[in-house]
Amino acid sequence: MRSVSERCGESAAAQSLVSVFAAMLALLALLTILAGQSAAAEETAARPAAQATAAAEPETRPDAGGKSPAADNKKTEDKSRNDEGVAKLSDMSVTEDALKAIANTPSASSLGFTKPLLETPRAVSFVSEEQISLMGISTVEDLMKAVPGVYTTTRYGLQGGVNVRDVQADNYYRGMKRINMQGHARTELEGMDSIEVVKGPPSPIYGMGAIGGYVNLVPKSGRSTMTGYLPDAQGFIQGVEGSYDRNELSFGLGGPYDVLNRQAGYYVFGLVEDSNTFIKQVAVKQRYLQASTSVENFLGPFRLETGTQLQNSVTSGAYMNRVTPDLIKNGSYISGSPLVNLDLNGDGKVSYLETYQASPVQGAVTVNNQALTQRFNWPKDASGNYLPFGQFPVVPGIPQSMHDYLVAHPEINCRAAQVIRGMPVGGPKPISGYLPVGFVLNPCTVSTQHVDWRRNGSWEREQNAKLGTGFADLIWDVNPSFTLKNQFFYDMLNSYKDSYLPYGEDQDIHVFEDKITATHELPAQYLPGWLKVNTLGSINYRRTVGEIRSSGGDFDWRQDIMAGSGLQLPNNSFWNQHDNNSYAGGATATTNTSSSYDERGFGVMFDVDMFTRTNLVVGWRYDVSHATANASPPFDANYGQSPTPVTPGLWQAPVVGTCAEPGAGCPGRFDPPSPITLAAGGVSSGKSWSASLSHELPWGLRPYVTFAKASLMLAGSNDVMQPTIAAGNFIGQAQLKEAGLKSSFWHNRLIFTTAAYDQTRKDAGAPTDPGATANVSDTRIRGIEAEIKFAPIRRLYVSGYALFQHGEYVVGAPSGTIIDASGRDLGFQDVVDPTTGKVIFPAEAFTYGGRPGVIMPTGFTRYQDRTGDPDSQFGLNANYVLPGGLGLYVGGNRFSSVWADRVKSIRLPAATPVDIAMTYDNPKSNWHFRLSAFNVFNELYFRANISDTTGKLISVMPLARWEVSFHKDFR
Repeated sequence: MRSVSERCGESAAAQSLVSVFAAMLALLALLTILAGQSAAAEETAARPAAQATAAAEPETRPDAGGKSPAADNKKTEDKSRNDEGVAKLSDMSVTEDALKAIANTPSASSLGFTKPLLETPRAVSFVSEEQISLMGISTVEDLMKAVPGVYTTTRYGLQGGVNVRDVQADNYYRGMKRINMQGHARTELEGMDSIEVVKGPPSPIYGMGAIGGYVNLVPKSGRSTMTGYLPDAQGFIQGVEGSYDRNELSFGLGGPYDVLNRQAGYYVFGLVEDSNTFIKQVAVKQRYLQASTSVENFLGPFRLETGTQLQNSVTSGAYMNRVTPDLIKNGSYISGSPLVNLDLNGDGKVSYLETYQASPVQGAVTVNNQALTQRFNWPKDASGNYLPFGQFPVVPGIPQSMHDYLVAHPEINCRAAQVIRGMPVGGPKPISGYLPVGFVLNPCTVSTQHVDWRRNGSWEREQNAKLGTGFADLIWDVNPSFTLKNQFFYDMLNSYKDSYLPYGEDQDIHVFEDKITATHELPAQYLPGWLKVNTLGSINYRRTVGEIRSSGGDFDWRQDIMAGSGLQLPNNSFWNQHDNNSYAGGATATTNTSSSYDERGFGVMFDVDMFTRTNLVVGWRYDVSHATANASPPFDANYGQSPTPVTPGLWQAPVVGTCAEPGAGCPGRFDPPSPITLAAGGVSSGKSWSASLSHELPWGLRPYVTFAKASLMLAGSNDVMQPTIAAGNFIGQAQLKEAGLKSSFWHNRLIFTTAAYDQTRKDAGAPTDPGATANVSDTRIRGIEAEIKFAPIRRLYVSGYALFQHGEYVVGAPSGTIIDASGRDLGFQDVVDPTTGKVIFPAEAFTYGGRPGVIMPTGFTRYQDRTGDPDSQFGLNANYVLPGGLGLYVGGNRFSSVWADRVKSIRLPAATPVDIAMTYDNPKSNWHFRLSAFNVFNELYFRANISDTTGKLISVMPLARWEVSFHKDFR
């Protein structure tokens, strides 16, 4: 069996990549030869069926203006309702027609005008329902299989949101922006008919948005726009079973009905999941429902499209803790339990008060001086220059608190304890000058073990999110020269997070938006023959109201995942506001922040065709916003003193219960005064514009250039704005420069696109970033990406992409930037047995009981590179269907090695995960089967934390696993 280092080595990964891609190319060559023998007959036979399928294919992508292609098909569908083969719904049709995944789909998601993707002057990636099913795309981390630039880091293993071009992206639903899902709830992608990833800030017609881009999700329930033209109800049922007790059941049902003699259609999609996961302590439960209806001539000539999506996502999150370079390279985990038992009263969990009773601090309790949180100043050399991280001076000795405790407790008797007890006091000192005893591990429990990668540390017990989305659109698109649409949208998120850390969180977020868009094509008689102009106007009002209440902190390193079968023990399990919201025996809430802000804007765009082949798209937008924010923490944990008695020079456990409530000699205080309690509000405005020029050349080539400047709201990752942001200019600016080439050959059987881009947050100024506490960052991302899709025949589909990208911070470190640092980083020494010369207590063990951090100097520019996303990423997928209905799929990705943290102390190795699948479709019985194997070479690979200041916490990605899907269509 290969060692961990061999499995993770760059050379081994590169060899496997070459082998896999060589095998894929050989397979494709063989399949192409076999397919070529019957291609002519197949094309002739497929043409009528393809025409019928095209007539029934739903077009539900959002259209901010212009006529939906579905509207053009409805008359044809209506006339052919009794024709066999017309208007059939299927989720597994990739095995029927590979060209569906490569079609030059008309879309309005990127610019607002309905334009074919090849004519859209912006990098856009389209994922069809066939690809979603075939590739097993169910969570956002799966998008990287098909789309460049969507590699997404994790937030406690939860990936509700998507990163695009190295920054967090917006999430759209039918063209309307949703609540931020990053780390709060799972985004269920199996319920989607298609997914579009638009790179760069949104078009001026959509409003303010993220710099990197956005993901537009088109739900299966959107099929209601065409089910009114079906002869009868149709539907499907599907079951999925797989590794780690994966269990999922889904269904879809749609059909026609009449409302007051008006033609209407409905569609309902539901999903239930009850699964375990690769991480032993983490399970997933999902309850998911979509329902929508479409009514023709609902209000005069206006069509009504309305529906809802409801979801209950219950899971938990976890990271691999105590990450060191040796853990990544060799799987060596530093095991050991904390020296001092903080659970003084034996109730099974540690309270806020107990941390200070059992691990007292010296002096006043502050944000930098707490029982389990200590901050260190960034050291300098003799000339006064800041030292590089990892080269801090080594200070011999052990902490005073550890020395005193071991002297006072001779019953802790082992060789390591004996050696340490005789060592001098020393070691690096935090800002307080004293490291509390709760930080150190018990030397009699410390060892190095081979890690169980399926165990993770300090997981959240429950992340329970309830989400609800509703929409009601009135659409008038009878005349393609003039269209009008009113879209009402509502989105909500109510989430509950309970953990052992002791972080606990409740949040309640609501979004309301109404948007009116209109298009008008200028009459040809008023324009010269070489000019064609289409106009688009939009006005919208959006309001976001949110509140978040939380408690405690994160002590992720305290748990030894190799002890107690990986389960939490009382000494590393903490009370939080959900379990016990009391001062004396639990942990009270420490944060209560609420905000309300609106977005009122209007925009105009022009789509200008000149001399047939040249296209100019320009737009401008203005937004104004009013915001109020309030932070009224019910309890200030960074105040007071440790309880007495504490005998100087001799540690002893204080008497339990000496502080019944905050006061003199006790930590914390209720209802803290300003400046901790803040309320602020104000008005900000911003302008956005974009300009794109493209030209169609011979041989199917279309180069383009795009320049855009976009406004963005400086709200937090939970859509709650901080008072410090609301008090200033809370609308930021971003800029995009992009040049690309799109090409199509052989009647869209081969499509190639490439784009070079440079995107920047523009309003950040040295030495700090005004939006540092918001869900944006002062970054500049530059890169180049390329995609290719090839379907030489209807049974063969090949796609691939390549991405080269690098990001950096525009300004230096914001004030208060804290980098998580281990004892070794800070300058502690390994304890070596003088007799054997072996390490008996590694330097990291001096701090694994708490959370130490080093304060990065304000404006520090040494570490400006963005980390977490691989600089180079590749993907390759191929699918071939044999004439009998049997299909074969193989796909793989290649990710370069990447630093997990900003200070570049943990390097994650390159990875090459490969998937394979076999499908079988029986068109007569309407049964579809899929057997998938993911990560077939058992590649061990990792993903960084969403925050590059906590790089010593990483996610371990699943090893080899399988999945089988059974799907039945009812027609």
